[in-house]
Amino acid sequence: MAVDEKKIAIVGAGPVGCAFAVHLIKAGHDVTIVGRGQRLANLETNGGVLAKKSEKATEIAKTPVKAVGSLDTAQPWDLVLLTITEHQFDEPLFATLKACPKTTEILFMFNTFASLDKYFDVLGKERCVMGFPSITASFHDGALVHQFLSFGQITIISSPEWRAIFSSAKITCVHEPDMQSWLRTHAVMVLGVMSSAVAAAKRKSGVTWAEARLSAGAAREGFALVKKLGNDITPKLVYYLGVAAPSFVFTGVLWVLTRVPSIRNNPQVPNWEREMLGLAESIIGAAPSGDDVRLISQLRSKFV
Repeated sequence: MAVDEKKIAIVGAGPVGCAFAVHLIKAGHDVTIVGRGQRLANLETNGGVLAKKSEKATEIAKTPVKAVGSLDTAQPWDLVLLTITEHQFDEPLFATLKACPKTTEILFMFNTFASLDKYFDVLGKERCVMGFPSITASFHDGALVHQFLSFGQITIISSPEWRAIFSSAKITCVHEPDMQSWLRTHAVMVLGVMSSAVAAAKRKSGVTWAEARLSAGAAREGFALVKKLGNDITPKLVYYLGVAAPSFVFTGVLWVLTRVPSIRNNPQVPNWEREMLGLAESIIGAAPSGDDVRLISQLRSKFV
C-alpha cells in the first residue's frame, strides 16, 4: 500500500529524535532533523543517522536524513515533532513554532506537570498534539542504539491520526485523550523513581529506607496535588501503587529498585537528575500553596 507521505521536522538531534527519524524515514516520510552543536555536526558529517542493534554490535547501518541548524518556518510542514526537554522551551522557540504554517501540527514529546494551556494559548489548541515517548535510546561509539517499548508503558499520543501514522512506521503507540492527567501522573511517578535512582547513584549503593520513604512520600503528595488540580491518576496501575496501597508498598518498591546495579549505574543518571529537578520545579510551580508540596520541596533541596 502506498504511503501517504508527510513532511516532518524533528526538533532535537538527541537519541530520541534520531530514533523517530529513522522509523519515519523508513516508512516513506520526508524528515528533517533540527539540531545544534556536535550532534548536528555528526549528522552532517555522517550524512544521516548511524545505528546498530546493540551496544556490542559491530555492524552499523546508515539512514540518510536532512539535518539543519534551524527550523524553516516557510516550509509546508505537516508536523513539527519536539523531542527536547521542557526547560528548553523558550520564547524564541515559541515564536518560531507560531510562525509555521497554520496547517502545521506541533507534537510535544516531553515530561511536564505544568498546565498544557501555556502551549495551547500561544500556539492554538487545535494545532497542538501531546504525547510521550516510551523508548530506550542512546549513542554508543557515535551509533544509535534504541528500542521503542511494545509492552508495559507504550508511547502515547493524543491524536488518533498521528497515532496511526506512527504505528505504521513500527512505533508502537496508543491513543490517550486525557494527556493533562496522564502527564501529571507520569511526572509525579518519575519524580519518585528518578530521585531514588539519582540518590543511589551518588552513594553507589541502594538508598536507605528513609531516603526511599521521602521519595515515595513526595510522590504521594504529588498524586494528591494531581487530584486537587482536577485531574485523574492515570493509568490505574499507578493509582493502585502510589495512592491506594499503603505507603510502605511504594517505599519498598523504590528501596528494592535502587539495589538493581543497572539502575544506579546507568550512564543517563546525570540527565535523570536534571530532568527530576526540572519536574520538581514544575510541580512546585503549579501548586496552589507551599503546603501542597512540602515534601517535594524537601526532596528537591537535597539535590540543589
